[in-house]
Amino acid sequence: MEVFSLELPQGKRGACGRRRTGGAHSHAKVAIGTFDGVHLGHRQVLHGCDTVLTFDPHPMQVLEPRQVPSLLSDRRRKLHKLGALGIRRVAIVPFDQAWSQVSAEDFVEGIVVDRLGAEFVSVGQGFRFGARGAGTTTTFDQCPELSTRVVPLVTRGPAGEPISSTRIRRLIFDGDVEVAADLLGAFLVLPAVVGDEGQLLISSEFARPAPGFYLGYVDSHPCALRVCQDRTVAVMGTARTGTHVEVTFVERTS
Repeated sequence: MEVFSLELPQGKRGACGRRRTGGAHSHAKVAIGTFDGVHLGHRQVLHGCDTVLTFDPHPMQVLEPRQVPSLLSDRRRKLHKLGALGIRRVAIVPFDQAWSQVSAEDFVEGIVVDRLGAEFVSVGQGFRFGARGAGTTTTFDQCPELSTRVVPLVTRGPAGEPISSTRIRRLIFDGDVEVAADLLGAFLVLPAVVGDEGQLLISSEFARPAPGFYLGYVDSHPCALRVCQDRTVAVMGTARTGTHVEVTFVERTS
């Protein structure tokens, strides 16, 4: 899978014109979104696409730093999931203040059409983009070279609640890692650093399970996990495999 960072589009642009730099990747089918967790709702947006346009860091880190959501995965895990779904290219917007000022029109023509060679765009319901969130799905419709698919919210559960990263975070915070895994389409896996006393330290930027006992893995080794009140993780039944490990939460036991 090809992974690359995007440069800012240059200059002002008007209505979409001919595609200029798509090259061998013209006629691309592009899914656009943050895709934190690559959950089952995201997978409907990704279905049938060969290219992903995503953002790292999360745009909220720049736009509303005090409201940044806890992440469901790091970049490595996110790319692994996208590759497993058959995505062939991932274009990453290194989101910062300069990117936040790019107009929706310049984003569509300069990045989606010119740089990625898109002929088809897939986004989730309510998707907004561009400076001050001015871009909507109708912005794509103004470009005759593009066809656009807007995927409605996917629901699961007796109450018909939408599958969303917000819902999954809430489940994790409550310790319901099994239900969270059902919506993620995979177990919750978070990066950790092994502390001086052998405890696992998971950064507060990630959604960390509620204190309690869990079954899971450290790297590929099955073990029991105890999430402490300070959200450090004590491990029982396995050796640490390195300074940096991945912790998988499978089931809460108490």
